Amino acid sequence: MGRRVVIWVLAVAILLSASCFQQHPEFIPLAAITGDNSGGAIAFYPTWRMSDSGSLVEFYAQKINPEGHLLWRGKGILIASGVAAFYWACDLYAVSDGSGGAIVIWEEPLPEPPYALPHVAKIDSGGNLEWQRDIPSAEEAIKEAIPDGSGGIIIAYLDGNGNMSVLKIDAEGNLPWGEAGASLNLGDSCLSDIANDNLGGVIAVRYGVGNISAQRVDSEGNILWQMGGVEVCGIQGGAARVVSDGSGGAIIAYEYLIFSGDGKYGYSDSDIYAQRIDAEGNVLWGPDGAPVCVDPLYQYSPGIVADGAGGAIVFFVTHLPIGDYHYSAIHAQRIDADGHKLWPEDVQVWEGACFSVISDGSGGAISMWCDDKESEVRVQRLDSMGRKLWGPEGTPLTLRDLHSPLAVPDGCGGVFISWWSVKSTGYEVSEVSFYVQRVDADGNVVWGDEGILLNP
Repeated sequence: MGRRVVIWVLAVAILLSASCFQQHPEFIPLAAITGDNSGGAIAFYPTWRMSDSGSLVEFYAQKINPEGHLLWRGKGILIASGVAAFYWACDLYAVSDGSGGAIVIWEEPLPEPPYALPHVAKIDSGGNLEWQRDIPSAEEAIKEAIPDGSGGIIIAYLDGNGNMSVLKIDAEGNLPWGEAGASLNLGDSCLSDIANDNLGGVIAVRYGVGNISAQRVDSEGNILWQMGGVEVCGIQGGAARVVSDGSGGAIIAYEYLIFSGDGKYGYSDSDIYAQRIDAEGNVLWGPDGAPVCVDPLYQYSPGIVADGAGGAIVFFVTHLPIGDYHYSAIHAQRIDADGHKLWPEDVQVWEGACFSVISDGSGGAISMWCDDKESEVRVQRLDSMGRKLWGPEGTPLTLRDLHSPLAVPDGCGGVFISWWSVKSTGYEVSEVSFYVQRVDADGNVVWGDEGILLNP
């Protein structure tokens, strides 16, 4: 199919100033980015400019080769455009199709309920738009999007009744699980994470009042585990993250909350535990899971990547006291397929509390965090033995404005990072610039000192 441009209109009220569009910087989405399976990337991002009708938002896709050259001229391929209100905001998603292209997701705001209409489009490796479709069932909020392993995508979303559901769109744009997908029936909950089960299905984890639970949906859209999901632990759990165990099951890292003994609401301590559930929904590591870190200090915010050998590397934040003061540090520990810790000591990656983690594709992990002391972003790669491969302090990145950068694997042992910077006065934003950067498997910054500007 030849290149096409899809135009849609955002029918919302417009509040504008003469030279700026009044948008709070926190409402600006990050550029979505995904690898093209050859060390290059496809980025998906919005731009804004003033027009006679108001603030025009346009969505572009841009392909970048491994050396950092933009392959699609100008800003890239125009995917959609419309008139946007100052308060417009949505999350963008980009997922590799496994063939050098990408599937992208964005939302169109509406003037009345359901107030947003998500759109999905597939772009091939040459920049041609193969198909586009609406997904009205995901009217409330899209929570996550991952590859289905066969050139399609699996989307987790909140439907109009407040239920968490998962929807599969195959490589041709069809909906094999139906227009509404499969409802997870997890009750009053917050969706924490989803992971591919490596068999065309998905495993979802949620935490809510009372416990953490998990549910699996097979490649045909059938709910496989018990109604309400499998209970991950018998205690009060907090935030949870999930990865595939490589055999149709999952490993889940979570906060183990210890409540105060005075009878008041709240908890006094938190540890990090992990649980493994097999393909049939059996809990393998006891009713409360396997302890990852149970130090007297306060541990929270787990992250997890599969190690490719049936186990996982678990990251977490530890609240450390120094005299009368406290600081936070990011730590990591590897567990095997039986829940045993493999590293003699937890590895301290860096000081800080805000981090993200991805797999390096070779049994290790890449973490990214903001170094508040130096006002910069750093990345570090750990191998399967817990060794720091990118020096004791990681690789520092020069990013214009540190606005929650996004990290994704480059498919070659490195990482792609996207972020944005703004020129603004108060709440009036006059210019938004989107950047991407690549760090290779050896920790080298590849795409210039300050990254690549997507919207020149």
